[in-house]
Amino acid sequence: MQATSAQAYAAQNRYFRRTAFTLVGIAVVGFIAFNLTGITDITAMPSATHVHAVAMAAWVSVFAAQVMLATGGKIAAHRKLGKAGMALAAITFATSFGAIFATFAAGRVPPFFPPGYFLVLGFANVTMFGLFVAGAAIMRKRTDWHKRLMLGSLVMIYEPVLGRTLPFIVIPALGGPEAAFPAIIENREAFELFRFTVHIAIAGLLLVLDRRVSGRVHPASWIIVGAVAMIYALANGIGLGAGMTEYAISLTPSGTAGAPPAGL
Repeated sequence: MQATSAQAYAAQNRYFRRTAFTLVGIAVVGFIAFNLTGITDITAMPSATHVHAVAMAAWVSVFAAQVMLATGGKIAAHRKLGKAGMALAAITFATSFGAIFATFAAGRVPPFFPPGYFLVLGFANVTMFGLFVAGAAIMRKRTDWHKRLMLGSLVMIYEPVLGRTLPFIVIPALGGPEAAFPAIIENREAFELFRFTVHIAIAGLLLVLDRRVSGRVHPASWIIVGAVAMIYALANGIGLGAGMTEYAISLTPSGTAGAPPAGL
């Protein structure tokens, strides 16, 4: 029985390590590739966005290190670094809102998104991230909950990652940037469904892997799936409303809402 338990524990560690590093790897490659292609002009970004990017990069780095420590059995070091991770998560949470408002103030809302939708989507992503990290901190003595909620915190902020990786699939398929951007704007709902499907599939994969490793789906994994669905429900339900649309437009310089910013 002890050998079986040890094997199950080792299998779970491999599952979390591989899943976490796959998600981190895709995020890092997606952001770097998106910036290097010139689709977005880094120099034109508001300073608040740069501050947030540094905070987020630091948090993701600590997250990756924490996964290695925890799955490697170095629990004491994992707990010590966890304090820094929580501090970085708080900074990332705060700077996220600053970056969102700075994006609107600079008139850099991507033309693919209605302004109200983009505002609520950003708020929902960040709020869910904060809730999952807070939940993981509260449940730090319950390893089964803690590690899943921390993995969930990364999944919550994966929408911006998909917004930078999926275009590499869509743009070539639509004949290049000049043809793709108008097509994406015109068929916003279809691209929205595509992005949501990929995002919910990532969360759903956790259910499959959970059952494969543990023989059952952990409640925390169901919460992750539900939270992803909630993000898009809020963005579409509240973000597309007249009141939120009017408020979001009021945050942008006159006449820039929905207009393609230079360098995106």
